[in-house]
Amino acid sequence: MCNYNRNRPLMKSYILEPHRTFKSAVGVAWIGLDAHAKFSLLAWIDEQGERRQHWRFPTSERQLIKHLQLIPVPTKHLALEECGLGRWLAQVAAPHVTDAIVCDPRENHRISRHHHKCDEEDGYGLAHLHRLGALKEVWQPASEERAVFKCATQAYLDAVARQTALKLQLKAHYRQWGVIPTGSVVYSLLGRIEYLNQVRQRGVREQLQLLYQMLDSALEGEGKARHLMVQLGKPFPEIERLRTVPGVGVIGAHVFVAFIQEPSRFETPQQLFRYCRLGIRDRSSDDKPLGFQQLDRCGHGVLKAIAYRAWLLAMRAHRGAVYEFYLQSLDRTHNTVHARLNTERKVLHTLWVLWQRQQQFDPKNFLGNEAQPTAMATCG
Repeated sequence: MCNYNRNRPLMKSYILEPHRTFKSAVGVAWIGLDAHAKFSLLAWIDEQGERRQHWRFPTSERQLIKHLQLIPVPTKHLALEECGLGRWLAQVAAPHVTDAIVCDPRENHRISRHHHKCDEEDGYGLAHLHRLGALKEVWQPASEERAVFKCATQAYLDAVARQTALKLQLKAHYRQWGVIPTGSVVYSLLGRIEYLNQVRQRGVREQLQLLYQMLDSALEGEGKARHLMVQLGKPFPEIERLRTVPGVGVIGAHVFVAFIQEPSRFETPQQLFRYCRLGIRDRSSDDKPLGFQQLDRCGHGVLKAIAYRAWLLAMRAHRGAVYEFYLQSLDRTHNTVHARLNTERKVLHTLWVLWQRQQQFDPKNFLGNEAQPTAMATCG
């Protein structure tokens, strides 16, 4: 027979540390929030770095506000790691704390490599690093309208990736049965009939027809996602100005504005390049290099793709300001990779400057001087 205390609750909404008596009053609280989809843990330490309390509670707006109000100090500094819930939780907590920051979890090695990793240690670890000023803050958009626009742009990019994957899957399926399609004819209505007739197995044809149906649905979804992205981008006049840069186009201008959101967030062009995966990664020890310089893989590849497409279109046309800049860089560096990377950086820097100054593209200014240092990095 099971023995238990009937007066004891079966579940608790939160867990408290054992009661401790402190010698002095506390005026500042450094708070770490370890957030998850079902439950979150809130831990706080005082200005001396001593652990005070922690709570575990269901992840909800009401519970977060309730437990923030349980911290009996006037000054509260909250930190949480970037995740799908990060922006929303920071907005919920902002009225109830002195400040709230969302930090980059990749920089928090003290937490991820702790010998006893758990939610409690993660919460206290965040609070401790926040107190030391050792957290790298992730920029958060202040405008709700721009945040919605970025979500719509990401949805469009996801739709493009889905239909691209389905096209590759279709061709791979054909090749398994000795039919080798080339080009994009296999995706057209007439091409489908032609290539399906070359497959003798009925079951394989039915599988391919199912993939075609999925592709049609994905293409339709991509079109709707693009239309929504363009509609949500109309309130931002900088998109029309950025479209004047050769090779950027409608999609490139929308993607750049959606991901950058605010040009003033970058103090230097080098910060912008690193965000676009065009920064240079250099490692050394005892004044000795550890390998070659390489491109930093941090950042967003879709922004790098905008500049690459502008360079590629210029190379195909063999004319224009972008092409002339590439030739100038090639004469100076004598390296096609470095010249291409310099040109890509120049395109991104031009987009950034035009947005800040609210100007139209001018080929003379584009070719006037280089706004970025010469890259001596390998293609990464």
